[in-house]
Amino acid sequence: MLVADDGFPVSSGGWIRVLARADLSNPERDELRAVLPGAVPGGQSVTGVGGVLLAAHLLSELDFSAVPVESAVRPVLAAFAARVTGLDGRKLGPAGPGVGERWLDRLETVLAEGRFDPKEVLAYLEKESAGLGLYDEVRPFMQDPRLASEAGEVVPPGRLVMDRPSGANAMWSGRVPESTPVASGEALGWVLAWRAFGPSGTGAVRSHGGRSSKSCKAGPARSLMRWFPRGRNLFESLVLSVPPPDAWPSGPGEDLAPWETEQLPDPLAPAAPCGVVSLLTGRSAHAVLLAPGAGGEQTVGCRIAWGTSVDLPAAVDPYVIDRSSGGPARAKHWRAVWRDLDALLLKERTGEKVTTRRPRVFDTVKDLPVDVRRALRVRALGWDQDKQDKNSAWVLAETPPVLELVEECSPDGASAVSAARLSAEKAASLLGKSLARVWHLLNPGRRSDDREGFVGPGIALFMERAETEFWRVVADPAGQAPQFRRLALGVFDEVTVGVRSATVRGMAAVQLARGPLAGVPEQRAHTKGKSRKTSEKRVVAS
Repeated sequence: MLVADDGFPVSSGGWIRVLARADLSNPERDELRAVLPGAVPGGQSVTGVGGVLLAAHLLSELDFSAVPVESAVRPVLAAFAARVTGLDGRKLGPAGPGVGERWLDRLETVLAEGRFDPKEVLAYLEKESAGLGLYDEVRPFMQDPRLASEAGEVVPPGRLVMDRPSGANAMWSGRVPESTPVASGEALGWVLAWRAFGPSGTGAVRSHGGRSSKSCKAGPARSLMRWFPRGRNLFESLVLSVPPPDAWPSGPGEDLAPWETEQLPDPLAPAAPCGVVSLLTGRSAHAVLLAPGAGGEQTVGCRIAWGTSVDLPAAVDPYVIDRSSGGPARAKHWRAVWRDLDALLLKERTGEKVTTRRPRVFDTVKDLPVDVRRALRVRALGWDQDKQDKNSAWVLAETPPVLELVEECSPDGASAVSAARLSAEKAASLLGKSLARVWHLLNPGRRSDDREGFVGPGIALFMERAETEFWRVVADPAGQAPQFRRLALGVFDEVTVGVRSATVRGMAAVQLARGPLAGVPEQRAHTKGKSRKTSEKRVVAS
């Protein structure tokens, strides 16, 4: 078993929260206790990278309480998984034609083994141990030691923990004073979160290479929704989180993680990723350096500054839904995950204003063993925020096992799911127009923005109820057609009941706006030349 010391090695220090499988056999329970002393089936443990990899087949999932930390940790663990399994491409022969098939063969072999090879895990962690110390003076894990001389004084640890109040910022989710030290394991998670989700705007003044500035770029995952495979155990989840070769960038240089090289990144000219490991671990717009307390058990301060003076070289995050315009799909706390399910099942979702491209990590679902594919879920993680320093809400959701409906395996099923989603969106749009029409008839001359307090809750209520109907369609794509229009009509009647019963004018407005939603042709005035606008004027004047 790996043992921690005062330097808090990432391989063995407690920083990754995991849940043990509840269905462990007696031999598996003994194995779990040997790797993670004190762990029990279905219980939570805290361990390091070594413990995660050695026990991954005995674990259900990660169990972080902070969504941005989990979203930032998963790609890093996928990089470790790629290294110890050979899915990083190093042992697949030359790049080019045939590498994709060789990679799939290796993936099949790894999945059949059902666990990470302990010898490979321990050998890799031993080889890279020099770069796996959280507080190492020369190569602190995922940090930039140059900040000690380039970025001024240490600031309180509240600056590091992104959901704490810090400086003049308003409290977001916690009341912990910004000066309270942070346990080293928690601090490490937030280092990774800063690298992924750090805001644009001002940070500490950093002087490097003749440039002195406090202006930061936004982190590469800031405000984005990420989608990760969730298998039957953590081993499958991590292996399937390694994107296939078609998703690997091919920049010049050797494909290395920050902990594998002594060369620090150039903040004036950041290098493009050149393989799967550098793609998953090497992209950051911020530089962070922790200040340890005595014994290495706590972080008592930090420095956070700009990590690049220019935009990061272009690269596609393999966990995001990409769009033909507007960049990758953003996290929205009000947008239910099911509304993007067909964007995962279809390689490209067309027919709308924007074409979406599913996350590249799901491109090989069709090639997975049937038992793995049938059990595969999707875990969605995001942070609703703007590019600067405004944070709204974390987004966390998980789908049922639905990836057997990817279009390559079930084109009819994927089409049915997409049609159901589009039907729900059209019903919601029609509901919104009908509610807006009621509001305008009763509030002539007022600003359109004011209507959202009436229209918005109605659409939100519809989307909540439509989700149940949507999952019914997913469970039986060939069954009864979805009833979204009926649901929208019920919501319209519920939302407008007060208006309808208050005045004759309100009753007339509701009746006029309800017709199109109910599929009833609108009645025209008998007098020649009078139209719908004439009818609406009568409602307003009545």
